[in-house]
Amino acid sequence: MNNTSKTSSKTNRLLLHVPHPLLLTACILIVIGYILMSGTGSNSQSFNPDIFSFRRVVAAPMLCLAGYLLIIIGILRYK
Repeated sequence: MNNTSKTSSKTNRLLLHVPHPLLLTACILIVIGYILMSGTGSNSQSFNPDIFSFRRVVAAPMLCLAGYLLIIIGILRYK
């Protein structure tokens, strides 16, 4: 066996053992976080105090952060 076939088989094994449920869960958390952050904003006609709600300022960014951290853990776990 030459060196290229060893590298190729190692790469194939790594691709087969990707933690799909962990990465899928992380992506879902990120999408939910961005959905929670969305909404109407203020304009020059009226001020919307909802842009400073707990959901938009704290909860949604924490969900996104948790999702990104899970992606990092999922990648490093099987590297």
